[in-house]
Amino acid sequence: MALQDGMQLAEDIMIGDKVAIKKGTKVDHLVKTKLEAFKLLTVEIMEAEDLAETYYEKIRVSEAFKDFKLKYTSNLAAYKVAVDSFILKKVPFRFEDLKAIADALCPDSISGKRLFSYINIMIHDEADMSYAHGLNVALICKKMGKWLRLPPDEAERLLFAGFLFDIGKFMLPNDIIWKPGKLNNMEYDLVKTHAFFGYHILSKFNIDPHILNATLQHHERFDGSGYPQGLSRGEIDPIANMIAIADVYEAMTSARTYRAPMNPFQVVEILKNDMFLKYDIAVITTFLTHIMDEMIGNDVRLSNGMTGEVIMNNSGAIGRPVVKCKEGVVDLMQQRDVKIIELI
Repeated sequence: MALQDGMQLAEDIMIGDKVAIKKGTKVDHLVKTKLEAFKLLTVEIMEAEDLAETYYEKIRVSEAFKDFKLKYTSNLAAYKVAVDSFILKKVPFRFEDLKAIADALCPDSISGKRLFSYINIMIHDEADMSYAHGLNVALICKKMGKWLRLPPDEAERLLFAGFLFDIGKFMLPNDIIWKPGKLNNMEYDLVKTHAFFGYHILSKFNIDPHILNATLQHHERFDGSGYPQGLSRGEIDPIANMIAIADVYEAMTSARTYRAPMNPFQVVEILKNDMFLKYDIAVITTFLTHIMDEMIGNDVRLSNGMTGEVIMNNSGAIGRPVVKCKEGVVDLMQQRDVKIIELI
């Protein structure tokens, strides 16, 4: 590739033991003249990933994400066809097709960290957001099933529930489902009907009862605070509770047209405050622990302005790891007034 103005040098240009041109210098006519005088035929140039400043920016410009995005786009289109065919023409879902979509985007070789990062930064048009949410939750469920070491039939049931649980939302106006601001009481009551809608339309087909329950109960909570029936611990299908966790996590960590995604540490801080009351403690603890384990090695920015690397998680305080900074080691379990605000 020919050297062009505006490119940045990826390494110091050395003449003897002296730095003639510093790394990061932007190429211009003067730099080109110097390089010619030094008789340098090739130089290393910064790639897009080198120039990106934050973790998500680096992911966004990576070749691996670009490849994933192409696969994601084509598989999202296939999922849309399946949903629209069901809603509009009552064509039953082909579970082998849904499994093929999940296997293409979430092979066993991809880590949860990489997969979740990819789906978190995808930006969708409003018309595609409900479809993308369903697809993303299904992919999260595929990882969750593996982390929970579910038997194959139960893991498959959880995966399919992830694809179908929110089907009732396609019966409601998109501008209400994805309203940026707070819903008024009438709008919220309308949104809550999607659980009944989904259960009603799926119950006409030969659908696994646990998947039907997930469709109806994914907004129920163990403390009885959920909807539509106000069920409590012992009354909620285990698959529905798993879907509830994946649903909430995806909603908070995925980008929207009106806001950036929350980072995993922020979401874990929120979820762990509710986990003893609203969710199956064994399931959500395993889920959040795996997410945090995959954050080890990441560089982060703390609320006190310090930056460092996550080197260890605290089993007694999920989401508050030990961070190694140049100023010293910060144990967030001990320093409760400090939190992680950004992946870098």
